[in-house]
Amino acid sequence: MEVNRLLKDQGFLYGEPGAYGLTSKGEEFGIQRSHDNGYGGYAARSWETTHFDPSITDVIDASPEKLAKVRSDISADKQAQRAARKVAQAEGDANFHAFEAKKPAAATPGEIDPQKALLLAAGALAVGLTAKGVQKCVGWYKRHRAEKAEQAESEPSDSTGPEGN
Repeated sequence: MEVNRLLKDQGFLYGEPGAYGLTSKGEEFGIQRSHDNGYGGYAARSWETTHFDPSITDVIDASPEKLAKVRSDISADKQAQRAARKVAQAEGDANFHAFEAKKPAAATPGEIDPQKALLLAAGALAVGLTAKGVQKCVGWYKRHRAEKAEQAESEPSDSTGPEGN
């Protein structure tokens, strides 16, 4: 952060953190390269990197006074960003509370709506009675099949084939 700030303050870079570009003065000592991840569509990502020639250290002013100013500027920027986030958070909270206040009053979490409770009980009863009815029908069907099978075994065969003669 400090080096980028030094380069920007001395006219080698323009832009903001994360989006710097080279000025004409910066192009004398550096180049920007574009990169991508090789994907297309929603997975596509691209970025640029800036590479400086080591000789820039002879030209850039990195005196202790300049570094102290850069550090205090960075600190002030961070404090301003924190303050802006707090203001935005407070504004968002106020908007949320105003929105919530405009909503119609709903039943409190501990309160039970008697109509809904009755409907739920009736539904549970209907499901239970249906299950019991199905159980009885299956039992009747099994008994009925067993009786038919027993009856078929006990009755003599009415065959008119060669064995019956």
